[in-house]
Amino acid sequence: MNRIATLSRSEFTLLGRNRLLLFNAIVLPLIFPVGMLYLSRDGGLSDKSVSAGLEVFALFLLVFVVFYNLLSVYATRRDELVLKRLRTGECSDAEILAGPAVPSWVLTALLTVVIGIAVMVLGGSAPVNPVLVLVAVIGGAALFTALALITSAVTRNAEAAQITCMPILILATAGMSSIRNVVPDNVARILDFTPLAAVVDLLNLGWLGRTTGELADLGDSPGAAAGFVDTFGSAGQPLLVMLAWIVGSVLIANVHFRWEPRS
Repeated sequence: MNRIATLSRSEFTLLGRNRLLLFNAIVLPLIFPVGMLYLSRDGGLSDKSVSAGLEVFALFLLVFVVFYNLLSVYATRRDELVLKRLRTGECSDAEILAGPAVPSWVLTALLTVVIGIAVMVLGGSAPVNPVLVLVAVIGGAALFTALALITSAVTRNAEAAQITCMPILILATAGMSSIRNVVPDNVARILDFTPLAAVVDLLNLGWLGRTTGELADLGDSPGAAAGFVDTFGSAGQPLLVMLAWIVGSVLIANVHFRWEPRS
């Protein structure tokens, strides 16, 4: 744990010196969802408005703060031979990879608290099931960290990350409910198994007590939302989808992650 803390401190220092990266990591994930929530308030926030804001927040948070940031970091550290040098020391492989990820994980936690406060201040409800919200955020961060490790195997440097990130960006965007609600049902069922879809579905259940499908069909007189206990009954599929992506991504990363540049 001390070795991870040491590695993460250096990453925090580098992040603090890069104002553009710091802006992208802190401001972008908040400005769009908070703006959406602010503009959609009308004496309070409807469940649909809260869901839309949380979904956009999850997209920016996991794709840019976690995935893209770590993809650039891993590619850069490998290109600079930092990862190779660290492997000759006392740190384990897991510690070497976890160290650079800690700043993104900390920002994920802090930004989630900020967006949660913003939702409630602007008139939204408190989470129905905070446990599922935590699972969505923590599981999503773990999943997109693993995807960054996989993608870094085909990313030569930080500049190349702008191109190699595109498949994951497209895959994540496809999981948004705004996409799933307009495509044919058979396509939507496939998109339900994408990474961000699992996160969004758990966020909707955890915060609003409603499934993503229920929110899409919500009328002017919505019925009662599920309670704390009942939400666990509807969380089975997104939990399994998330777990499958995490396990599969970690296994693939374990095989294909490269510790030094190609010769």
